[in-house]
Amino acid sequence: MLQINNYESSPSQYNDVFRELQYYILDDALIKKSLEIKMLHTTSNNNKTQLQTKIAEKPQLQSTVPEKTTDKFIPIEKDTLFWCYYIIVNGDIQYELLNHKNTLVEKQMKIDLVSLVRKNKHIIKTYKFDTITNIENNLANENNINIKTFLSLCAIANVNIIYVSKKTYFESLMNDTSVVYVVSEVFNKYYKKYGYQLATDSILNNIRETLYKLDKVDKQIKAMSSYKVEELVNICQKLAIETSNKDTGKTKPKKDLYESIIQYF
Repeated sequence: MLQINNYESSPSQYNDVFRELQYYILDDALIKKSLEIKMLHTTSNNNKTQLQTKIAEKPQLQSTVPEKTTDKFIPIEKDTLFWCYYIIVNGDIQYELLNHKNTLVEKQMKIDLVSLVRKNKHIIKTYKFDTITNIENNLANENNINIKTFLSLCAIANVNIIYVSKKTYFESLMNDTSVVYVVSEVFNKYYKKYGYQLATDSILNNIRETLYKLDKVDKQIKAMSSYKVEELVNICQKLAIETSNKDTGKTKPKKDLYESIIQYF
């Protein structure tokens, strides 16, 4: 007779194994928690707070949740700027429904965008964020898209963007609607990410009142002769640059103010 004693276990052992596996079993509780995560970006502010509290109680699920800083959404994928573009254009629900967001899927999406760029050469040439060749190369051959490519794609999509970098901002307004997305650089100890949020009037006013506006996204400042001393002082104040001489207490000369701004960038 076949002996099965070696495969027998006590009920308590089965219970121990079940307890270890319960967090990985697709039961009603886990399905509910997954749905709560997917609803995170479409619920009201009050519901968002409640959901975030619940999610925090389940640390084993936190690694699957995109990073949130107040109302700013930061994708968990490596090319955060690309996924900010994807969500802004296609919506966060479409983003959540994508089962696979690996590098192969991302690369195919970027290749498809090359065709989109070629079909909209007139828009690229109108706004001149970058050349068509550079944009195509960035999409097809580089791991992360740059801000010029991002703004070019948003121009094609007719999306209003305000790009914030440190204490500066650049406006790319494509239409007259009140729908404006703020895309910001987010720095941590090791590298830079990008996040976005839908702008409110208070957010826009704060940006415009406290940050320095760039005329071109890749040109931070014009020649010194283009500014008066008062204008340079105003720029320095927005960049948190000291405008007074510590010894005399007087405003720095125009040349010193300009040099301080150059060094900031």
